[in-house]
Amino acid sequence: MPVTRTIAWNEPNRRNTPPLHIASRGERYSTLTGVWWLDENRFVANHRSGLRMALFDLREGDAPIVIAPVPHLSDDIAARDLGDGTWEIAASGCWDCAYSIHRLSTQGTPGFRPVEVKPSANRTFSHGIAYDTSGKLWLAFHTGEDPRIETRGRVWRLPPPWGARDVCFDANSGHAYAVAVSKNPTLTAYQQVATSIWHYDPAPDSWNMIDVIDNVHSDACQIYAGRIWLPDQVGDRVLGVDLSGRSPPVVIQDKSLDFPHGLGISDNGSLAIANYGNSSIALFNLNHRPKQD
Repeated sequence: MPVTRTIAWNEPNRRNTPPLHIASRGERYSTLTGVWWLDENRFVANHRSGLRMALFDLREGDAPIVIAPVPHLSDDIAARDLGDGTWEIAASGCWDCAYSIHRLSTQGTPGFRPVEVKPSANRTFSHGIAYDTSGKLWLAFHTGEDPRIETRGRVWRLPPPWGARDVCFDANSGHAYAVAVSKNPTLTAYQQVATSIWHYDPAPDSWNMIDVIDNVHSDACQIYAGRIWLPDQVGDRVLGVDLSGRSPPVVIQDKSLDFPHGLGISDNGSLAIANYGNSSIALFNLNHRPKQD
């Protein structure tokens, strides 16, 4: 599956964050970490070390339409449509806070407005953030004093060594899924990383592991066309895992993928990947039949 468009967005490292390692991939800096589609032409993205979020419109070229400050490091971003051209934008807070909320107006001259910064109750890394099909905000805290998945006072803890990186939802069924990893980025290389996929069962109120993929480090997930889509920073690729288990994974590999971290999919199958390594967003069309394993 060839890339359809690559958009670069560069910002200075305003927090002077150090380079980290994923397995034995070598050093990489925290640049673009999250992306979320508003519609088929517009998406929001965040630049972690640059302390910024931005609105992009593919009809207006590759440069951001508007850039706004974020008062903390951020790994993930999500959007909720409030109607009348207004969106609620949520950004995860890493070590700094749980998350921040912003209002994005797309009527007239677009602009972001800060609304809230939610402090963390303890020293735990807030990584993933997403709205479910009812508009409720979910968080994935992956390491620190209390790794957990949380929404409106409900808390679930995955067993060690799994640290939840993101939560996503099937728009058709409303079912919740999560992706977790067995190792965290460090200042030095390490081995034997794995990614696990989890499904939430409301009847016993528990998360159940449904798959483990060795030698994969995934920081985000989205559901589209019966598959859970995962960026893999070990292999510079994207995996589409069949939730029914009947088909092999779809594998997307392209030279535009460089430490792929954030992932967003539009309603019509436009896949956007936020890359740490080259500070870019790579776009693909999931409705073109990709090569399978």
